[in-house]
Amino acid sequence: MRPRAVIAGLAIGCVAAGVLAICIGSTGWRSPWAWDAMVAELRAPRVLLGWLVGAALAAAGVAMQAVLHNDLADPYVLGISGGASVGAVASLALCPGIAPGPAAAAGAAGAAALVRALARGPHDPTRLLLAGVAVGSMFASATGLILVLAPDSQLLRSSTSWLFGGLGTPRWSALIVPAGVVTGGVAWLSLHAQRLDRLALGADVAAALGVAVPSLRRRILVVAVALTALAVAAAGLVGFVGLIAPHAARKLVGQPHRALVPVAALAGALLVMAADAVARTAFAPREVPVGLVTASLGGPMFLWQLQRGPR
Repeated sequence: MRPRAVIAGLAIGCVAAGVLAICIGSTGWRSPWAWDAMVAELRAPRVLLGWLVGAALAAAGVAMQAVLHNDLADPYVLGISGGASVGAVASLALCPGIAPGPAAAAGAAGAAALVRALARGPHDPTRLLLAGVAVGSMFASATGLILVLAPDSQLLRSSTSWLFGGLGTPRWSALIVPAGVVTGGVAWLSLHAQRLDRLALGADVAAALGVAVPSLRRRILVVAVALTALAVAAAGLVGFVGLIAPHAARKLVGQPHRALVPVAALAGALLVMAADAVARTAFAPREVPVGLVTASLGGPMFLWQLQRGPR
């Protein structure tokens, strides 16, 4: 399919899904043009946050798969989720009155820096991948230890809710920074699409074509970690979006990153908005974490992709 038609179709789909997500909810149907307090202060900012989180995770997934040369890579593969978990749970245990988002973002960035140091730079995708798995496992153990030893009985419930992912009820002012980071990250990846294409051919081929491979990998990792840390800080651990959306985008427009990056971002936005709508309404009046909905889709997708080939 032509990339412009796909992008236009996905953009229209995102707008339609956003309007529908604003209308439905546990309290019943609300017309979006009514713009009452329920729509303006609760549903609309939540839908926009879902759009931003999905786009961030999907773009980060495209970047991570390009760096690691692995179609099964997603934003959390380098131990980023483990670092975010430790930061969030530690914040909830030590400073329960403060939102865990900033601590989670700091933990994600710290985990990425540790993985890069252990792998001795971003030059070897295999070393990065193995170091990420090891660091993620250690951080997951640390998270469990904090939950077990913490004296506050409410910590387990609040931490579990955050670790499964959730968009909550953000304020409009809280969306300014995420919107800027997502726009900048997606734009940067799109501008470097040709270099990403060359990198996907292999490090040796990319170097022969004039690409400074170590420098490019380093910058891609910075962008991917920034996008992932933003999503984690805003919505907790919403898994598998960075795996599902890039593969769906490749089915639509192929491998060239000039079209792949925006298509994946729109697909990720559509996925998270739809998953959050299901999470809010499927078991109303109770709400399930949006991460459970995306995981129910991502797990089978991961296994299916694993059976396709060695990549």
